[in-house]
Amino acid sequence: MTPSKVSKTAAPKFQSLVSEYGGSVPRYTSYPTAPEWKHDYSQDIFENAIKVSNETGKDYSLYLHIPFCESQCYYCACNVVISKKPEISNDYVERLKEEIEYIGSKIDKKRRVVQMAWGGGTPTYLRPDQIRDIYEHIEKFFTLYKPEEQAESGHEYSIEIDPRVTSKEHLETLNELGFNRLSMGIQDFNPETQENINRIQSFEMVENIVAIAKEAGFPSINFDLIYGLPFQTLSTFEKTIELVKIIDPERIALFNYAHIPQFFPFQKKYIEESALPDQLTKCEIFDLAVQKFTEHGYEFIGIDHFAKPEDELSKAQHANKLYRNFQGYTTHDGCDLFGLGLTAISSIQGVYKQNMKKLSAYYDRENPFAAEKFYKSTDDDMERREIIKEIMCHCKSTIDKNNYREELDSLRSFENNDLIKISESESEFSLEVTELGRFFIRNIAACFDYHLRQRSAHKVFSKSL
Repeated sequence: MTPSKVSKTAAPKFQSLVSEYGGSVPRYTSYPTAPEWKHDYSQDIFENAIKVSNETGKDYSLYLHIPFCESQCYYCACNVVISKKPEISNDYVERLKEEIEYIGSKIDKKRRVVQMAWGGGTPTYLRPDQIRDIYEHIEKFFTLYKPEEQAESGHEYSIEIDPRVTSKEHLETLNELGFNRLSMGIQDFNPETQENINRIQSFEMVENIVAIAKEAGFPSINFDLIYGLPFQTLSTFEKTIELVKIIDPERIALFNYAHIPQFFPFQKKYIEESALPDQLTKCEIFDLAVQKFTEHGYEFIGIDHFAKPEDELSKAQHANKLYRNFQGYTTHDGCDLFGLGLTAISSIQGVYKQNMKKLSAYYDRENPFAAEKFYKSTDDDMERREIIKEIMCHCKSTIDKNNYREELDSLRSFENNDLIKISESESEFSLEVTELGRFFIRNIAACFDYHLRQRSAHKVFSKSL
């Protein structure tokens, strides 16, 4: 299923829909969303959640956050520490190893890490020997899959890299350790856009680093692209699409730029709102990307990912095992997630914990590994989380009518606008998102967000379109 073409003739209707539904809503990488995590941190509740997780016996996910970058990208909404002094990472590596030991010692060693992601920041800000040190420490306290088990297990160990600071030694070290997927922040190849977001990297640079990665043995590479950036037009982004097709990565993530200057002062300072494309242009860019990438052989995954048919992400979608967490769409449904490092998030049996956001607090040994935010889900939260996941991952869900009559009423406008199809029985109803409705899927999922309905303002979230 792909979104309907946003043609010039359909523009008036589409613009009307954008006016009705194009407000600020969550991306639903979790439910409840992070602004609701206002419980006092309880180490007992957190560690009990790990015990309950152990009782499931299931494999799990691991995320490590490396916050450092040499320079600020003006579009970025990640938690980063900007420094050109690489020695700043030395203390961080040691503290991260302490947290690896703390969490790893509490997880049943019979369980294994089926997914691991290192994000940032820029993980390749670290020297290769530092990366090796951290990875080998993980091997001491967590049970990992070996590279030769990839075909049978389908495990995925990925790391984000910045082509501007990643060396051949980095790539050879990462492959030797056992990483099997790289993710690169490309965003856009348009020089004017790159200059305005402070992310200058040529096509030749990216093409070269991909060639080195393939030579080193990496089987899968992901590109992150962003639409809605300064000075993007349909024409300029089409050129970016064609360049991406030349390199031909296994996966592509196409994200909507989140312009939230009230939370990110550098966006307000450096990005002129007048330079941003309007909502219709953004939707045309997105629609063109879907068309071009699917014609090139990619499958359209979820709301913003593309993957080749033989890729594990495509296989997960066909097997109804697609899942969504803080890294976007993933391949293993229902894995508990253990987050390590500054601001990293854990999602364990309905308990959410976000690590501290300031280095000084993360380093504090008198209050070790405390939480910036914490939340223990209710049964109602867990039920709604499953419905929202089904909508976001599979574009459909079947729901108990007696418990969700108010939500059914709120869905009627989407039905009337041909964005969803609803079928009903006496006790339940089913919804299926239409091709056009896929543009508004976050809004559709938001109908089941109890906490969002209690908010008087949603400015904390990015616009859906």
